[in-house]
Amino acid sequence: MKELEQELKLLVQSGHRLIYLLTYEEERAKRLIEKLAQDFKSKTNSWSIARGILQGASGGERDPGSALSDLLKEQNPVWFILFDFHHYLGDPYIIRCLREVYPFLAQRHQYIFIVAPLLRIPLEMEKDIVTLEIPLPEAPELSQQLELVIEGMRKKTGLPIRIEPLLKEKVVRAGLGLTEREAQRVFLRALIEHPEFKEEHLDSILFQKKQIIRQQNLLEFYQASENLDEVGGLELLKEWLKKRSRAFSEDARKYGLPEPRGLLMLGIQGCGKSLCAKAVSNLWKLPLLRFDASIVLGGFQAPPEVNIRRATQLAESISPCVLWIDEIEKGFSAHLVSGKEGSGPVARAFASFLIWMQERKKPVYVIATANSISELPPELVRKGRFDEIFFVDLPRVHEREEIFAIHLKKRGRDLKNFALKIFAEESEGFSGSEIEQSIISAMYEAFTEGREVKTDDILKALSETVPLSETMEEQIDELRNWAKTRARPASLDTKLIDLLSNQPEDKK
Repeated sequence: MKELEQELKLLVQSGHRLIYLLTYEEERAKRLIEKLAQDFKSKTNSWSIARGILQGASGGERDPGSALSDLLKEQNPVWFILFDFHHYLGDPYIIRCLREVYPFLAQRHQYIFIVAPLLRIPLEMEKDIVTLEIPLPEAPELSQQLELVIEGMRKKTGLPIRIEPLLKEKVVRAGLGLTEREAQRVFLRALIEHPEFKEEHLDSILFQKKQIIRQQNLLEFYQASENLDEVGGLELLKEWLKKRSRAFSEDARKYGLPEPRGLLMLGIQGCGKSLCAKAVSNLWKLPLLRFDASIVLGGFQAPPEVNIRRATQLAESISPCVLWIDEIEKGFSAHLVSGKEGSGPVARAFASFLIWMQERKKPVYVIATANSISELPPELVRKGRFDEIFFVDLPRVHEREEIFAIHLKKRGRDLKNFALKIFAEESEGFSGSEIEQSIISAMYEAFTEGREVKTDDILKALSETVPLSETMEEQIDELRNWAKTRARPASLDTKLIDLLSNQPEDKK
């Protein structure tokens, strides 16, 4: 908050008279302006369509045009706060009124602050209005809100409510990504449910937070239970991820390492890319936010550029975190962000996202997955966007054996009862998800007949499956050719594994 106060103070000191505060939190914005006005020994005056001008001699003007005319008559050094004024900035009359008022602001030491959740600046005012985005509350502000809630509960119930300092830090961190008001409600409900708040009750806060974030229809707060042991094969990718498990630690910063930026996993669908993204969250002990590009860019609630800004702001407020963009090429398809349609809203949103990826200061690790290169914008894969690009191919024979073992164990089967090596050999060209489905299909067959699943059931299911590698052979070859010189392999070469396993003990 101190940085925000300083930034607003600098805008005022440098002569900006029309300041647009981009935020959903009117109360925070109002407090910020009023505090700064006191420092400058000035008064504030607020306007909203519902209540008109709240203070001042003439008062009561609810019509926006009349309110601006009223401001023109004000001679004192007043700071005017206009709430939700973005609704009127497309009206030529209102724009003209603002332009009439503007020259007098400097003469009278006055300022106009527009407080709104959406950014709408008319072309005529672009050179006169400066924008300041108010980020979501950080830990110190939420800690303050938690103290207020605890104190209020003490007075109301008479109970000696207390949360240990270390647990309090975790409660505050669980509230990151919420507005002040949302955090107050979440903290209050948690304390009403659990007056003797313990660490195991943190889930109640995370559950409420998950619902609030989902309601915004931008990101999904995903509580990952998956781990890398559930990922068959992909040894090189898993090793790379494990080496970076402490990448966001203070020790890494002291060592001189930069914060990691992200990872793009390109490859054939059903081969574990999404599973890896979820497992990273668990491995690194970071919250996972799922970014659904089709929803964010659909413009259902707001224009795509606005949704991108809100989504990235939310991710930054929860940081350090993992931002998972599944099948990124479907949202940011090449034909929408370049070529004939390259000047549309999706293209502008994409440009905004690229700038954020390059310039973000907060530790948000972007994990993107893609199944196709033909629809992948070339700007996205240029050096520097991601720390690394990995190619996830169809599983090799040793990986298929591992995948069969994982899925059979997951379903409570004893591996000694199955011919895993034969399964691996007979499933050439199968993806991990196709292997899983063959096991499920075999189990249904055995279950229907009232007996235990056997090796023959799985072999039969494999023989009846037409793998994706046969129906999409050309696309897979295209992917492989592209990845040869542009991406790192996620898996070890089978030939290399065979070579190492056949070496004498003293040479290994």
